[in-house]
Amino acid sequence: MSNVLLVGIILLLALIGGHLVKPLRAPEVVGYFLVGLLLGPSFSEILTRDAVSALEVFSEIALGLILFQIGSIFEFGNLRKVGRQTLLITGYVMAGTSLTVFLTLLLLNGSWQVALLLGVIAIEISPIATILVLREANSEGPLTETIYNILAVNNVGCLIAFGVATFLVRLFETDGNPQPLASLLLNETYYLFWGIAGSICLGVISGYILAIWGKRVEEHGEVLILVLGMILIVVGASHWLGLSSLITTMALGATLINLAKESKHLFDILGRTDPPLYAIFFVLAGADLRLSSLMVIGVSGIGYTVARVIGKIAGAFYGARTLKYPEPVSKYLGMTLVPHAGVAIGLALQVRSIFPKYAEVISTIILGSVLINEIVGPILTKYAVSKSGETREEHVGAFEEI
Repeated sequence: MSNVLLVGIILLLALIGGHLVKPLRAPEVVGYFLVGLLLGPSFSEILTRDAVSALEVFSEIALGLILFQIGSIFEFGNLRKVGRQTLLITGYVMAGTSLTVFLTLLLLNGSWQVALLLGVIAIEISPIATILVLREANSEGPLTETIYNILAVNNVGCLIAFGVATFLVRLFETDGNPQPLASLLLNETYYLFWGIAGSICLGVISGYILAIWGKRVEEHGEVLILVLGMILIVVGASHWLGLSSLITTMALGATLINLAKESKHLFDILGRTDPPLYAIFFVLAGADLRLSSLMVIGVSGIGYTVARVIGKIAGAFYGARTLKYPEPVSKYLGMTLVPHAGVAIGLALQVRSIFPKYAEVISTIILGSVLINEIVGPILTKYAVSKSGETREEHVGAFEEI
């Protein structure tokens, strides 16, 4: 089956799936994900592994777009208002999640290395799933604003924590020939610095180019072509240079929002043109996972999944209360931070190349947990923003707003 035909089938079935889950009061993204499961190897195998790999460019574009738009949160004026508060509340959520998962896995698995690595991977939150639900609900208010702010910072913190965790595991490994401490510290610091600082530099430089070039382009269609082209270049260059496309695209958006006054309108335009890409992203994500992951997830996997949810809710509740956030934020923030996907899977794959002996158990737990959280997470997010009173139900569906 041709890829063009597959894309057409994916879009139409995603539209149908998004509407079919509405009577269940589930967000459309759950319908997209379930369509992917039905099309993938777990059921019909219409979307084979090769087909998913061939269409992966759509997922790259979708992820780049959403992270580019999250970057707009780093506007200097907004940072002055919420910068310190955002860092602190994100720190509480990260600490609550990591500590709960680490202690749970240490008890169930017995390996501190596995518990530590899973503890930091658990920090990750799927930005696309969360933001699609917020868009669908047309939510607005202190809870929604806090969610966006946390999404902008959280996964950067996750990558930094993962770098520290891998350093600690390497440092205390006793198998084989241990690397000298000075050499190990130098190597890990280099890779961490290159991954974070290098990604920010690439995003900032690209943002300057985009801002200067964008001032010379007036027609909306040409502006969209320019922005999309720059996002793809940045994502591709990040992979080529061994950088984080997550950080790079956010830095690109942050640079543009601070350099070009007219860029806010551009972000609004992008928000109205990207729903088909997000639908393809989640259908492919569903097709890429297998139900067999649930069969082998085991007690440790269940413990990881439950502990992660408890840790996020507890960390968000305690942090919001301590920092004097409004009541809806302390009550419902943790529920909105459950979606778990792309970055977590990417980190699990990195574990495979860095620590092969821990890779099987970590990959199995992560894949099984992602399968559960990509369905449960958006439902919890929709419930939370609805209970907080920040939704406007007259908002139309994702595809209807185009």
